[in-house]
Amino acid sequence: MDRSYWSIDSIIADASKLPCTFNIDVHNLGHLQSTDEDDIKQHARLELPFWLAELLALNDVVSLTMPKAYGPRVKAALDANPTSVQLRQQNNNWYALGMRLANLMDSDELMDVLSKAYTGRLAQIYEQTQHLSSSSSNSGGGAGSSSSSSNKQQGANTGSSTNRSGQPGGGGGDDDDPLTASAAAIAAMVHDGPALGSSAGSGMSAEMAEFFNGLDDAERNLLSRGHQAARMMKEYLAAAAPR
Repeated sequence: MDRSYWSIDSIIADASKLPCTFNIDVHNLGHLQSTDEDDIKQHARLELPFWLAELLALNDVVSLTMPKAYGPRVKAALDANPTSVQLRQQNNNWYALGMRLANLMDSDELMDVLSKAYTGRLAQIYEQTQHLSSSSSNSGGGAGSSSSSSNKQQGANTGSSTNRSGQPGGGGGDDDDPLTASAAAIAAMVHDGPALGSSAGSGMSAEMAEFFNGLDDAERNLLSRGHQAARMMKEYLAAAAPR
């Protein structure tokens, strides 16, 4: 994910808390500990938002500890079966925060974990974009036709208050955007599970619904874009076919 000043996802990733240990006494920052102390003492441990932890770490004020979301247990689970790990439970922006951490901590090992996780899960995401595209076409539009009602509930269904365009909740003028509509409909299927998937013709299994629920924001964006591209290609081929 690109680190942009205007990116909602980038802002959310920068707000993620990191475990830090202070290397020196720091005056007038005691309020960060939620105590009556004016100063932070050396060796004090706090969780700080990434944007602040990064600044302090670059000036050797704090030392960073690798968050549990990228620790040995998660790494071992990804090595065993990448698609079984619920990345969203670790962090909604697991890849974005991981890339920032890898660069900040100069960790080739973490970058390798991110790369292997992405490639290990990509095939499953691609396969499901094709499946969802076929399902929506067979059901007379499926995800695309239900965009308006699904999009209004996107914030609650995805566990995030923003959509791809950065607008709260998903309402307003974005209802007509095919990409946003696609993402909203997929999110609705994820939230409602196999029952809604089956009734909509997608035949989503419980295992696949669990996989969808575990996608981080970057993967959900990729899924919605892939679904939209596959559906548009099917429509193009159908229109171009000889009659």
